[in-house]
Amino acid sequence: MTYWWRREMPGRSRSRKSKSSTSRRKKQRNSALKPVSLERKLQIAKKLLMDMSAGRRAAVPSLPNVQDNLVIRQLATVKIGDLPVDQFGRLFGEDESSQSDHIIELRVDLIRVYIKAADVRLYARATQEQLKSAQSALSSVVKAVKQLDHVRPQRQRGFQALFGSPVDDTKGLDELNDFGARCSTIRMDIINCMQNLSRTIENENAKPRQTAAGERKKRLRTLVEALADWWESKIGESIAPYVYAKKLGKGIPAFVVGRQGDFIELAQALLSNIDVFKESEVISAVTNVYEDRLPRTKQ
Repeated sequence: MTYWWRREMPGRSRSRKSKSSTSRRKKQRNSALKPVSLERKLQIAKKLLMDMSAGRRAAVPSLPNVQDNLVIRQLATVKIGDLPVDQFGRLFGEDESSQSDHIIELRVDLIRVYIKAADVRLYARATQEQLKSAQSALSSVVKAVKQLDHVRPQRQRGFQALFGSPVDDTKGLDELNDFGARCSTIRMDIINCMQNLSRTIENENAKPRQTAAGERKKRLRTLVEALADWWESKIGESIAPYVYAKKLGKGIPAFVVGRQGDFIELAQALLSNIDVFKESEVISAVTNVYEDRLPRTKQ
């Protein structure tokens, strides 16, 4: 995610200004620390594509994955008509006079696909291994809280600590020394962390499980799914590939020679020619996504 920062130049003395100027500057600084929204990223990308044709420059939105950023940068900066995906601008119309606009619209949509896929991976449910490690850490923190409570004198532990030092401690056996006080402060900080960790685990467990235990959708799968969602909503056609098979004889399953279709060709132009995936990987991912979206028949 992109964060825009405003940095003060070193060595520059501050001059006295009005309260309204200071307040305005503080608001600008606070707003600069907020993450850029999805729509804002798309606006930046579209503006960059428009400005690029006029020789101007603008900032490119960024994502956590470096490879995503490289693809987005190409989609946002390469000259219109020079990328393999640009030929699919025809999907929006055959009018040659507006082909440049169609390509820009396509590229912005593809940038949206990458942003959506990145968000899916970012906010996907944690794996069982992650949850197991977090639960183990929570158990250790609970033990640490109990042990730190034992640092306090016998009659100043647990709920008794709320009442302070006992009034009948004439011999000073239950006085709290500096070390015990410091450990108590640390214990309270750990309790806050423990509660936050517990809530985080509970919220993560509440998320619906979409994959098998211990698995998570990889980058290629999320990209193909996001591209398929865009294709079905924007183009309004099925992602079903045309299968070319060769018959081997009676009773023998046909041998699949290849799979073709507009969606597969677009996926390859984007994910193989601009991104780093092999064409065979893309075909396999498209096939898996298509088969997963077929209606399930009850046995």
